[in-house]
Amino acid sequence: MCGRMTLTSDDLDAIAASFDAEVDPEDAARYRPHYNIAPTALHWIAVAGGGRRRLIPAAWGIAGGPRLPLVINARAETVAEKPLFRDAFRRRRCVVPADGFFEWIGPPKDRRPIWFHAQGGGLLLFAGLYDETEAGARTFAVITTDANAIVAPVHNRMPALLDREEVREWLTLPARELLVPAPPERLIGREVSRRVNSAENDDPACLAPPEAPVPERQLRLL
Repeated sequence: MCGRMTLTSDDLDAIAASFDAEVDPEDAARYRPHYNIAPTALHWIAVAGGGRRRLIPAAWGIAGGPRLPLVINARAETVAEKPLFRDAFRRRRCVVPADGFFEWIGPPKDRRPIWFHAQGGGLLLFAGLYDETEAGARTFAVITTDANAIVAPVHNRMPALLDREEVREWLTLPARELLVPAPPERLIGREVSRRVNSAENDDPACLAPPEAPVPERQLRLL
C-alpha cells in the first residue's frame, strides 16, 4: 500500500522538466512543497495527449462506489482486469512525481513512520491512473506492486516505480510488464518524526529524526 508520500522540491519547473512537461501558470501558482501528502489532497500528475505532456493537479483517490468510496491504490496484478481500473489502465495512465513515501512499523498505539526515498535524493516516479469526475475534477490512484528487499521488512507492497526512460512507454502503452518491484539499490528508508502520523502536519519537521522515546518510569508518572 502507498498511503502517504512527499514532494519537497520547491522548483515545480524542474519537476515538469523531468517529464518534458508543460505546466499552466495558473496551476503553477498553487504549488508548494509537501512533506506529508495524504489521500484526498491535491497533488500533481503527468499525463500525455495531443502530442505533449502536461503536469496537472489532481486529487489523490478515485471514487470506488458506495462500498468503497475512495480508492488510493491499484494493484499491478489486477489493474488490467478490475472493472474500476481497466478502462483507465487502457486510456488514462499517468506518472505521479514524489520524492518519498511512508510506511509504518510498531503496534497501533506506537506507530513509527519510515520514509522511503531515493538513494542520494531526487524524484521517484510512481506509475498511476487518473480519472475525471462529472464536475471536471481530476483524481488519481497510485499503482502498487510487491515490495522489494528494502521495503518488505516494513510492508509487503510498494509503489510501482518507473525509470525515466520508461515514462514514455508507460504514457503511450498499457505496459503491465513495467509494474514490478524496483531494484533494492534505488531506495533507502529511515525512521522519521511521529508528526507524520497526523495528516494535519505537513512541514519539514515531519522528516526530522524520530523523537526520543519517553522512559518507562516517566510514563508511569504521567
